[in-house]
Amino acid sequence: HPAAGRVRAVVAPAQAQARLSVAVDREKRLLEEDSTAAARMAALATELSTLSEADQHLAQQLDGWRTELETEQKNLADADGRLAEAERAVAAATHASDRCESLLDEARRRATALGEQLHGAQLRHTELAGRRENITSRLETEWRRSLDDLLAGFAELELTTDELRTEAATLRSALDELGPVNPLAIEEHEEEQRRLEFLTSQRNDLVAAKQSLHQAIREIDSTARELFLATFSQVRENFRQIFLRMFGGGECDLRLENPDAPLDCDIEVHASPRGKKTQRIHLLSSGERALVALSLLFGIFLTKPSPFCLMDEVDAPLDDQNIGRFVKMLNDFKTRTQFIVITHNPRTTSEAADAVYGVTMQEPGVSSIVSVRLRNGPSIDEDGADTPETATDGDGEADVAPEAEPSPA
Repeated sequence: HPAAGRVRAVVAPAQAQARLSVAVDREKRLLEEDSTAAARMAALATELSTLSEADQHLAQQLDGWRTELETEQKNLADADGRLAEAERAVAAATHASDRCESLLDEARRRATALGEQLHGAQLRHTELAGRRENITSRLETEWRRSLDDLLAGFAELELTTDELRTEAATLRSALDELGPVNPLAIEEHEEEQRRLEFLTSQRNDLVAAKQSLHQAIREIDSTARELFLATFSQVRENFRQIFLRMFGGGECDLRLENPDAPLDCDIEVHASPRGKKTQRIHLLSSGERALVALSLLFGIFLTKPSPFCLMDEVDAPLDDQNIGRFVKMLNDFKTRTQFIVITHNPRTTSEAADAVYGVTMQEPGVSSIVSVRLRNGPSIDEDGADTPETATDGDGEADVAPEAEPSPA
């Protein structure tokens, strides 16, 4: 029927128009999604641009069809063909759009996975950076050198990774066996090192001082040895001379017990009066020992005079002949030495004394001093004026002291 044909002719363009509107809206949505995905899907840019050109071309064709539909109703068959072609193009566009959506979803999934990987890598990088800073700080603290200086002196080892890991495990095991690490060990070692250097320096100074002291001791010992031997030789000779005068003959000698150590050994006195065999002094009588001692004393005075000498009853064991020799010796030496002699022998008092100081007891329990100048001296009162004070010996007998003018020693 002609009416049914006209209805179809009217409905078909309307359907085509509806489809076209749907296609246009969908095209806009796809363009918006395409523009959003274009930034992330650089690989699909070319294909999307091609699709956009096809959509534009389709839009132009649809405009042409709309114009031809309004002006030429008679070309429905041609319009149907074009419509079918448009439908095919829409189907292709739909297929392409679905494909684009699938690719976009895949790209989004890949972007999400890459984002997660990037976040994990950033966390790993932050962790490694922290560990690097800790290791750097620990190395610089322990070695007291910067990391650049440590790396400058780094020498690469020709070992594999497994060998290095094995060695590192061995070192860790050794460190664990060592126990806790003392963080102040380096400072303590440096302090002990400085203390050792100080003590070493002090020890070296002490060793040098000891050597210098030993050298001074050797020099002093050498000088003292020379002086002692010279003095000993002179005293020995003087002792012999005085001994001959005191005994009127005989033999005597002074000997060192150990000649190799004259400063530390004892001195032996050997004396043999005339008519006796040479023997040590302790085998002589008391009078002979007294004369030997006086001979040694006067021999020393000949070597080095003394300004004064105090003798306490040294003439007690002597007989008259030996007292005469003793008095003569006092008279010879009193010009250089002032002798103070405590004696009970009147011969010593009368022949050798220049002044006599006696203690007497006129009344029981009351002592008084009597002083007499015997030769070329001012008169002295009995009360002891202008005379040195003396003490009584408590036996009521006078103590006599021969006196000579002090020598200028």
